[in-house]
Amino acid sequence: MSDRSFVRAGGIAGILLAVASWAAVAEYFLLVPPAQQTPLAGALDANSFLASLATTTTGLVLFNGLYALVAFLALVATIAAYQRLRVYGEAWAFFATLVGTVASAGTIVTSLAEVGRLRFLAQSVALTPAQAHLPDLMGVTALNYAFREPAATNPVGILTFGLTAVWFLVAGLLMWSGRYARLLALLGFVAFLDLAAGFGASLAGVATIPTAAALIAGAVGGPIFWLWLGILLVRDAGKDSS
Repeated sequence: MSDRSFVRAGGIAGILLAVASWAAVAEYFLLVPPAQQTPLAGALDANSFLASLATTTTGLVLFNGLYALVAFLALVATIAAYQRLRVYGEAWAFFATLVGTVASAGTIVTSLAEVGRLRFLAQSVALTPAQAHLPDLMGVTALNYAFREPAATNPVGILTFGLTAVWFLVAGLLMWSGRYARLLALLGFVAFLDLAAGFGASLAGVATIPTAAALIAGAVGGPIFWLWLGILLVRDAGKDSS
């Protein structure tokens, strides 16, 4: 048990995070019924959503499970990244790590809570008319693209957009100032702008921008950043051991 072994584990977690992110996006579009997907044009139809849930919840349950896995892997990778970035600014690296771990831990809880709520809704709709459960969807059909996360645990995307954006910004600035993979730092800035736009749109109540922002972050920017950083962390851990 050493810092070097944790950095290596964090690098592997970053690589797996990228794979899990791409798997989650693919699974969402392949296995989640259209009636349960967030359209880019706006919110879901509540009645269609509930009726579809009564038929199957497999796609959304699996998606939220993968999203919880992504958040757990991000938790490990974020702490491992701290071991590398702290030489460029101890206090700022610690601040970024604190923000990132809160976002990751909160997202794990939020995603698993959504799994429980989806199962509850599916079982309830099977017993009573769908219209009776419309109040249960408050905060869901208004859909920020926080992947159907209940507003009570992720209001206006504060975890998936706001705090995550802060981590990317500070991490990118540390990489840039320390000349540690500056191209990767630029990708971090792009991820920050994307997530910040999604958070601002969520605050403003705009439905389509958060959806598009999360698609970009979940399918492109985030996975590529973590794949790249994960490879660097594994490489750096190997250098330290030589």
